[in-house]
Amino acid sequence: MLDLIWNKFGALANPIRLKIILALNERPMCVCELSEYLSERQPLISQHLAILKDSSLVEAKRMGNRIQYSVSDGKVIEIIKLMEDLTVQKLRELVDIQEG
Repeated sequence: MLDLIWNKFGALANPIRLKIILALNERPMCVCELSEYLSERQPLISQHLAILKDSSLVEAKRMGNRIQYSVSDGKVIEIIKLMEDLTVQKLRELVDIQEG
């Protein structure tokens, strides 16, 4: 079980993959749209999408001649937002210590 959890956290432990997840939270996109949105090369986006898909964090759906990706479960967004809250809280504590 821990290996499965680690697999998901490992997939999120890359800034580009995290950006992909957040972009897909806005709306489903194909590789070409993600590439343009994130200003990254399509092959790089495809590689990261494969990792996210293997970790079951995104799902793919064929739409004509394109494959459209979306976040597979909104709970991953909740986890990301929780980590963001923890980070902001810690930064505030550090600022308070330095100012105090």
